[in-house]
Amino acid sequence: MDDIESKLHKSSLDNNHKRRSPRHRRKYNDSFHNSCLSHTDYLGGESSSFDSSPTKSSHQSSNKSSTTTTTCPASPHSSKSTQSSKSKQSHASKSAPSLSSCMKYLRHYTDSLQLPAASFEAVVKCYESIDSRKWLIQNSASMNIQDAHCLKIGPNLDYIGSDDEVSRWEEFSQCSDFHVKMSARCWIPTEFWLVNDPGPDVGNQRFSVACGRQEDVREEREVAHDVISNVSLEQKRNPLAFQLRRIERRISRKAPGLTFNNKHIVLMLCTDGFLSDEFGCEGSAVNRDFVDSLVALSKLPVKIIVRLCTDDDRVTDFFNRLDSKLTDIDVLDDYFGEAMEVYLTNPWLTYGLGLHRLREAGLASDLIGELDERCFTIYEIHRFCEEFITGEKVDLPHPRNWDAFISTLANALSNEKQQWNPIKRRQTPWIDIKKLEKMFGRRRRTTSPQKSQYSGAGVGRREFASSVTSRSCSNSNDMTLEQVIQRWSHQPPDYKKLNSMQDLLVNMPRLFPPTNHAVEAHEYFDKWKRVSREAFTGEGEELKALLKRAARRSKLFLHPDKLPKDLTESQTLMFQTIWDVMHEQEMKTLS
Repeated sequence: MDDIESKLHKSSLDNNHKRRSPRHRRKYNDSFHNSCLSHTDYLGGESSSFDSSPTKSSHQSSNKSSTTTTTCPASPHSSKSTQSSKSKQSHASKSAPSLSSCMKYLRHYTDSLQLPAASFEAVVKCYESIDSRKWLIQNSASMNIQDAHCLKIGPNLDYIGSDDEVSRWEEFSQCSDFHVKMSARCWIPTEFWLVNDPGPDVGNQRFSVACGRQEDVREEREVAHDVISNVSLEQKRNPLAFQLRRIERRISRKAPGLTFNNKHIVLMLCTDGFLSDEFGCEGSAVNRDFVDSLVALSKLPVKIIVRLCTDDDRVTDFFNRLDSKLTDIDVLDDYFGEAMEVYLTNPWLTYGLGLHRLREAGLASDLIGELDERCFTIYEIHRFCEEFITGEKVDLPHPRNWDAFISTLANALSNEKQQWNPIKRRQTPWIDIKKLEKMFGRRRRTTSPQKSQYSGAGVGRREFASSVTSRSCSNSNDMTLEQVIQRWSHQPPDYKKLNSMQDLLVNMPRLFPPTNHAVEAHEYFDKWKRVSREAFTGEGEELKALLKRAARRSKLFLHPDKLPKDLTESQTLMFQTIWDVMHEQEMKTLS
């Protein structure tokens, strides 16, 4: 793991100089399957001018898929120089729908997902920056494990529930159903690439949608549906790195043209995290090979999206480390899991299903991709609201004019339909104005921006007050490491009773340098993801679920097997003490 970390660290330094590009079988019962259909139809409608419902049998389309391979040409919004680079591509692009037709269906999708009307401008910018998409899909035996989740969607997105303990492949299949249709209707050239050959009885290992002629889209959708529905999950190998290198070689040949035209390719990696080589061997060498292949891809005009289909903590931690080190990579959990990750850092936002679908599709901006990574500053929240809520047509005042900012934002939100909030389990506005007021409002009214010590680091007023208190404590020359830890872990004045779970989680940065001068600095401290105190203002099952998620995240950070090998004695003591305190309080709170 240390070797992998060093590779990632070197890659993160290299990527600072890189200019970022703009940005099995179904087991549903009939009623649930019909529900899924009705709520994929609302996302685009079942018929269009260049797409209608399949009528051929699975056998016919499977035979056709096994004899047909299509290479994705330029998308309809590609530049003329790119479209005319090859006569075959030029011919294919002529048969694609017009850009205005694509915009019509893209608008229909954003409206059906109930995204704010103003967000369409940002979606179009992302759409126009995409040359094509590639989906690399794990189809090994481990995808049969039943620890995944499928969505149960009510009419008009008024309710979104979860069907738990379904297979990982079922979760992926539901996700792919949506994006296959979106690729066809919005004409986003997409190539689907199975890691393992499914065999001639099922179809090709590679198949595509919206990569040929307009009149072929119906058949391409049918082929994609049949292959994904009928693939056999029996092989015990998952050579992701081997396939990623093949994809890298293909993209490398296109890279100069992509860079010249300011475009990129979206690579969607659907996996449960199980890794092997092409012979089925596992181990650290295989993991390093996988990391190397991602590092190589990250140097090309490629945006990598990892869609995890598992609840395995080790897998989540491994890929989140990649997410923090590589540029242009976004690691996504299922909708409910991702919603909790976003809420822990940015509880002012309702993580609607539309936002999740945009991120899966590669149509979300870099800023939206950071929602689960860190607590946003008030200025980043302002940027997000301009991009997603108000758009360019509404002049959203700067937060330094707090009352005008809140008033304009509230007025814009009044015109938007409320969204299903997977944390609150009810419908709420996109932005929680009251929470913004608690986190930022009072201080911004009483302190001028120029003189304020508060940089708006995405934490609330109470978090800021805690950090100020901790600085004053840690600056005392007579404060030992044991005393610093004690003031974090126990309640004054006698320091005999443990602080609450949420206090321990929110205030943990007090223990890290540079706030804590009693312990040496180490780059590992930077890996801690801050959580907002305002995420824990609920009660009952909501609070318990969030604490459980945050505790799981903290254990992955604090686990002795994850800690660096070069820690000093005081650093080791501190981590061990934190681990013991968190474990004790978790047993009291969550057991």
